[in-house]
Amino acid sequence: MRITYLLEVADQLWGGVKVALEDANWLSRRGHQVTVVSRSGPPAWMQLDCAFLQVEDFRADNLPDGDVVVGTFWTTVPWAASAGPGKGAPVHFCQGYEGDNPAFAAVRDRIDATYRLPGLHHVTVSPHLTELLCSRFGIESREVGNFVDTSVHKPGPRHRPKAPLRVGLVGPYSVALKDLATGYAACELAHNAGQELVLVRASTEPPTPEEQDATFPVEWHQHLRPDQMGDFYRSLDVFLGTSKGAEEGFFLPAVEAMACGVPSVLTDIPCFRNHQARVGHERYALFVEPQDPRAMAEAMVLAGALPDVRATLRAGGIEVAGHYRHDSHGERLEAALAEIAASYSQRAPHVEPAATRRDLRLVATAAGTAPAQPAAGGNLQDLGASLRRTAAEALNGGRQGDGARAMAAALCLDEANPELRLESARAWLAAARPERALATLDDRGNETGHEALAQRLRANALHGLGLMQEAAQAVRASIAAGSRDADTYNLLGVTLFEAGRLEDARESFERALVLEPEHADALANLAAMPAA
Repeated sequence: MRITYLLEVADQLWGGVKVALEDANWLSRRGHQVTVVSRSGPPAWMQLDCAFLQVEDFRADNLPDGDVVVGTFWTTVPWAASAGPGKGAPVHFCQGYEGDNPAFAAVRDRIDATYRLPGLHHVTVSPHLTELLCSRFGIESREVGNFVDTSVHKPGPRHRPKAPLRVGLVGPYSVALKDLATGYAACELAHNAGQELVLVRASTEPPTPEEQDATFPVEWHQHLRPDQMGDFYRSLDVFLGTSKGAEEGFFLPAVEAMACGVPSVLTDIPCFRNHQARVGHERYALFVEPQDPRAMAEAMVLAGALPDVRATLRAGGIEVAGHYRHDSHGERLEAALAEIAASYSQRAPHVEPAATRRDLRLVATAAGTAPAQPAAGGNLQDLGASLRRTAAEALNGGRQGDGARAMAAALCLDEANPELRLESARAWLAAARPERALATLDDRGNETGHEALAQRLRANALHGLGLMQEAAQAVRASIAAGSRDADTYNLLGVTLFEAGRLEDARESFERALVLEPEHADALANLAAMPAA
């Protein structure tokens, strides 16, 4: 496969960036043609085994041709979605839902609109992200899990903690969802209660003023390379995972610490609880409520002081980490991308050759409905009007195929006309050619100026292609753009029903009837629903 990864920055050491780059390397070593495209330069902290391209932006002209193009953050996903067929199937690699991050509160509507973009294929790294995308957006995603580098993260020899207790805390203090402030407060409580300790910090950022005010010893490590993190973890007696909510996607440092045999104290949030399904127990960490420094301090002292607790947590953590092997993750990712690429190529609509698009008279002739030459003294505007009249006559006369071809020829003469583009897509739908309707709509992305109607037509096209989940996403996008009538909610119900989401379908039919109590289709569809 030809795989393109889009990264806003590749030279900054963030967990999500590291995972994407290591995946790119793994796929490249697997024999795939992988290119990382970024606005920044390449990483200095790891060697890339794949191609790298620095660009000013992610316009299609700046991207290599490919089979899949992967957006790795919400800001890169729209570029993947609009890259066009030659660049590959658009994929959203979701390592966390950005919309719940307080730092992005001002742009949450834009984030949600990005997730609802039609035609996207979503890949997640954890079960709670898979469920979140399904429950909040109606998205069915492919879950590939995550991984730790076992050549770096492996258990050290067992040891009894010595004074001072070495407590590990990883990540930038400035990222609110990590809630490192609770970790500092827990250490201060334990320190004030007489526990001798040193907080061992690793971050990509320098200490903040709040961190510099700590009343207990802090050992600082900044910009550690990934290959140095194993030694960092193995130097610890206890690891703290302080993230405070469901917006945390996976938090790889916790599993890396467990892989190194470090007893862990973790907040009771989905990304940490997800591991329980892997091993069938919760003996891999002591769990505390988020933002509860007192409970965290007590658990930290227990994990450091009681040999039986330490041994249990060490064994459970190593067992959890054993389920996150890079080869297993890579094979699931590879299979997901291959499936996406295959389905995309099979339904990729036919695009007229460029020469045919340039030769307008040949297009008109191919439609079988217009003379090969414009009328004497005529011009392209006259020819376009003639083609539209011919299309209308053919469609009204039941010759939908002829009408659609004539309308497509007219669109070639006036490609910037949004109303004509929508009429052409509607004509292809009438001619039972949903793949041509989808190509017509996607040829200009979402720049039609009539977003609600464009998404309704796209939903009809996707429905005609049997892509029910994507059709439902397009209907939701139409609703978000302002199409909130009974017909639209009825269409949403139909797509959800055919996608197997019966309760959501029922709610949509009921919503249609609230808007229009006598809506015949919604009444019939609701009556045909199986009993709850």
